[in-house]
Amino acid sequence: MLANKHPDYIGEKDYLKDTCGCIDKEGIYLQEEIQTYKNQLEGFRKLSGGGYSNEYEITSHLYEINAKKLGLLKRAKNKPYFGRIDFRQLGKDEFEPFYIGKTSLVRREDDKRLIIDWRAPIAGLYYSGELGEAMYTAPQGLIMGDLELKRQYEIEDRQLVNIFDKGLTPMDEFLQKALWQKKDNRLKDIVTTIQGEQNDIIRADKGDVVIVQGVAGSGKTTIVLHRIAYLMYTYKDILKPENILIIVPNNLFLNYIGDVLPDLGVEEITQSTFEDIAVKLLEGEYTFVDSEDKLLKLLDYDSFSFHQRRNIKFFSSFKGSTLFKEILDNFLEDFINTLVPPIDLKINDYIIYSYTDIKKMFYKDYSYLPVSSRIERIRKYFKQTLNERIDSLKDRINGKYNGLVSEIKKLRSDEKELRKKLIEIYDERDRLLNSIDSNIQPSIAKYFKMWGDIKTEDLYRELLTDYAHLDKYCNGELEEGHINFIIEYSKRIFDGEYFEREDLPPLLYMKNKLMGLSLKKRFSHIVIDEAQDYSPLQMMILKELSSNNSFTIVGDLSQGIHSYRGIDNWNDIINNVFKNRKINYLTIKKCYRSTMEIMNFANEVIRKLNKPDITLAEPVLRAGEKPYIIQKESKEAIINEMAKNIGILQNEGHRSIAIICKTSIHSNEVYKKINKFQVRDVQLIIHKDIEYKGGVVIIPSYLAKGLEFDAVMVYDCSKDIYFNDELHTKLFYVAITRALHKLYIYYREEPSELIKGINENYYNLL
Repeated sequence: MLANKHPDYIGEKDYLKDTCGCIDKEGIYLQEEIQTYKNQLEGFRKLSGGGYSNEYEITSHLYEINAKKLGLLKRAKNKPYFGRIDFRQLGKDEFEPFYIGKTSLVRREDDKRLIIDWRAPIAGLYYSGELGEAMYTAPQGLIMGDLELKRQYEIEDRQLVNIFDKGLTPMDEFLQKALWQKKDNRLKDIVTTIQGEQNDIIRADKGDVVIVQGVAGSGKTTIVLHRIAYLMYTYKDILKPENILIIVPNNLFLNYIGDVLPDLGVEEITQSTFEDIAVKLLEGEYTFVDSEDKLLKLLDYDSFSFHQRRNIKFFSSFKGSTLFKEILDNFLEDFINTLVPPIDLKINDYIIYSYTDIKKMFYKDYSYLPVSSRIERIRKYFKQTLNERIDSLKDRINGKYNGLVSEIKKLRSDEKELRKKLIEIYDERDRLLNSIDSNIQPSIAKYFKMWGDIKTEDLYRELLTDYAHLDKYCNGELEEGHINFIIEYSKRIFDGEYFEREDLPPLLYMKNKLMGLSLKKRFSHIVIDEAQDYSPLQMMILKELSSNNSFTIVGDLSQGIHSYRGIDNWNDIINNVFKNRKINYLTIKKCYRSTMEIMNFANEVIRKLNKPDITLAEPVLRAGEKPYIIQKESKEAIINEMAKNIGILQNEGHRSIAIICKTSIHSNEVYKKINKFQVRDVQLIIHKDIEYKGGVVIIPSYLAKGLEFDAVMVYDCSKDIYFNDELHTKLFYVAITRALHKLYIYYREEPSELIKGINENYYNLL
């Protein structure tokens, strides 16, 4: 209800005024502190002359802490808090109010807590608690009591606009208002509207592998970003920003979510695509086949037969499969077992290190290390023990020649002859000892040269282009036809000196075994978004980067447009990657993005897959217009109609409008033609590294995943464009579920089979 109509308006107005005054005072105090630290740092810098200073490090740390606090206060100064709960702990007489905001605030004069951070344990009651008996988990254990009040505030420029109370006004009225807002080019935080099921994921135990199957529009990405903020707050003593990794599908998406964590007070988190981090780990120069090339082949019914498309799918899936992992293991085992040269390390025919001893070091003593590290450890061992062994050898040689000298001296011969023989013996001994000294380094260098260079890429090419290897190491799991296709396809790619994106996981897997990974066990928590498009082998690689198997993994099988290289169900990950780990599997069925009408239509589309693992969305109660399905006589007529509708939508206040095409080819086609119809400032996105600037965008379906727009127009959903198969169904589903408020679907002559058969009650036909 309007704030000034609420019975507690006066009290709430005064509390807000006092809080804003405290924020201003705290801001002044922090600015003064920051300036003091800044002056001290300058003084320490001059005194130390640029060298290390303990005082400088401590002061620098305090400066950063206060600068961060000030930044958070500045973000919160116009909207200090958004919620309140009144809670009475068991054993206490009175209810205590807790105001909840993005950052905490304590008044310095009397240490009164005016605002608690939304991540604080008790704040969980605001999101998930019900009035009456309630409990929450705090560091000291389970806290029980009674929850009397849950209140939400809409505050603009330090003025109370609306107040919503649980039980007096519908709590979802606040959510409804947020969902009807128009979107721009950036994802926003949802601190004020986190729902119970979302809160459960955000606050899930850090030690679990949290896997979330969330329908389109359920807020998966936003949830995991808030989870990171929660974990950073709750475990600030052990979780550092540099030890958290977020893996996202592409750099376009990375730009789209870029503001959320800073707005939540979290900085310096490592955010990357799998491809970028893989290339960094491989530490080489790679040229890849265009990432869209394979998808276009799978969508091209005219140029590629069913058999060809099936083989392409098979090979893409194969490269990330547990079967290929087993083949790699078998291949590498044979390679490693023949790696140690079957000879002793000798100097002048004297054994310094025996083959038996070296083999024991390599295969037993240092077997826990990658291959290259084992070799380096053996080198190090030689370096540490060589002098002792050479000295021992020289002692034996000296002993031998001393014995000869003794024998010579026993012989009866004239003094001149004796001296001559002794000189010959000593000269022979010295030549031998000098020869040993001069041959030490050449002998060692020659020995290690026999190990050969270990080149991951060469071994990988060898495996995939040799029938005997694949036949031997697959243990009968590959058919002859599949082996021949793998070899033919691989040779064609490798002959062009290219790799595919699907080659990155097996290359990394091999490098980890042979040389190790520079980021191995680096990260304390890893988040994987759009995880349905990741193969088991990719997950295994990311697991190698984890120090403790703490993961948050989110995705939606219905949006698995890269399922040909990803997973078909979450059991692939649960059973093959995180076996014997504690799994917290959660499902979010509610869609907060699209209207009921749009999601009801989308559910009818995805039902066509008839797969048991598909989760249908449950839209929140936000009613809007049904999707419009519009027939036009030609592509030009479709583009003309879209141009007209863009103008209407913009006049209605819609800030983000997307024309979603099946591929980049169609996107280019529309972009070239739509400018004729006086549509201005249209952005074309056909590469994953482009930033979405807001407004009108033309984008292929597979790049639109994860984004959302006020209105969506699906270009040319004709029968000969979107076919009735799994890949086209998922692409179409992704396209239509990007829409928040309005959805238009255009076709020529005859609509796609994906639309046919859907009850006309779910759409408006024009």
